[in-house]
Amino acid sequence: MNKVATLGPTGTFTELAAKKYIQNVNMDAKIVFYPSITKVFNSIGRECELGIIPIENLLDGYVQPTLDLLSHTDLHIIYELVIPIQFAFVGNDLNMSDIKKIYAQFKTQGQCCRFLEQFTNAKIITTESNGESLEQVRKGTLGESAIIPRHMLDVGEKFTYNIENVTDSVDNETRFIILSKDAVSYDMNKDYKTSIVIVNTLNEPGVLSKILNEFSKRDINLTSIISRPTKSALGKYHFFIDIDGYYPEETNIKQAIDEISKRNVVKILGSYSLI
Repeated sequence: MNKVATLGPTGTFTELAAKKYIQNVNMDAKIVFYPSITKVFNSIGRECELGIIPIENLLDGYVQPTLDLLSHTDLHIIYELVIPIQFAFVGNDLNMSDIKKIYAQFKTQGQCCRFLEQFTNAKIITTESNGESLEQVRKGTLGESAIIPRHMLDVGEKFTYNIENVTDSVDNETRFIILSKDAVSYDMNKDYKTSIVIVNTLNEPGVLSKILNEFSKRDINLTSIISRPTKSALGKYHFFIDIDGYYPEETNIKQAIDEISKRNVVKILGSYSLI
């Protein structure tokens, strides 16, 4: 039985994504929970064959710890999936005015900004996962509350006070990636995306422009580009780029990346389809 490393404890959106993945690929698998994205990442290829982590949210953008981990990995992205995301607010008091602490996962806070802005006296405590936020408020301590996944209200969770939806948008969703030590084989009947990270080793003007031009002149569609500091020196950045297509099977993509690789370090994170 395969083991799938997942951000826990139980109740997280990552668990929902893992269940959806397992169902869609009809895999006999066990979900193994870890308390942080880093520990999920580090378990892949060791304790677990696969792992699933969030990479991008519609409201709050990219998950920066995920990007930083990807920049130094030898793992492959083999699939991506998207699930809708809605949050509820629960507390252990009858009135919102009595709330002293609010537990919320670091990315959750960015997706519920408008709701959180009304709390001027409550302390917001950042957690590693939505499951951790839920565990904190389950203790029943008066004056404490949490923002938790909306679906937890549908499975028998009972709290003194709750608001069913506190998300900034009804269309909110998060993209997850499935990671493995091994890449997947090419299927010509599927639509693929390729993710790469480019380390800019040259301190000269126009580096990014030259990189983008290699894709543009070959009519390659880029679906996203984001920079992250290398953390080695100020002004040094990784460029994360998502490309429509499969590397190296599609010649134009291979040619572009080969040309860029002459002056930059390019890492292929994976070519993968939506599941």
